[in-house]
Amino acid sequence: MDDFGFRFGGASDPGIGPDDNRDGHHGDVPTEWAEILARTVAHLAAQLTMAQIRLRALATELAERGAIEPEIVAERVRALAAAEAGVYLRENLGEALTEVIDVETLEHDLIAYLNAPKDV
Repeated sequence: MDDFGFRFGGASDPGIGPDDNRDGHHGDVPTEWAEILARTVAHLAAQLTMAQIRLRALATELAERGAIEPEIVAERVRALAAAEAGVYLRENLGEALTEVIDVETLEHDLIAYLNAPKDV
């Protein structure tokens, strides 16, 4: 995994954590946790954005060279989403979050989004 979060103060930064009281005080734990959560979400969004940009560049380059048929790729995306979206969502969310998020609805929405007609 990229070290983006570590370099920019994300959740993987070893200096961040609820038990980090090097300065001798615990601070406001709810506020600290909110900040940690916000940095974690920002880190994940940055990772996702980088992956999207890299995949978009790869797909664009392949399409421009005639190496792929965009319609066939779109069909493969729809088939994989229908078969595997729930599995990937559960893996990526982890056990704790799957208990508080309606994964089935999220999965359904994701599949519906990927099956919606796109303006090309």
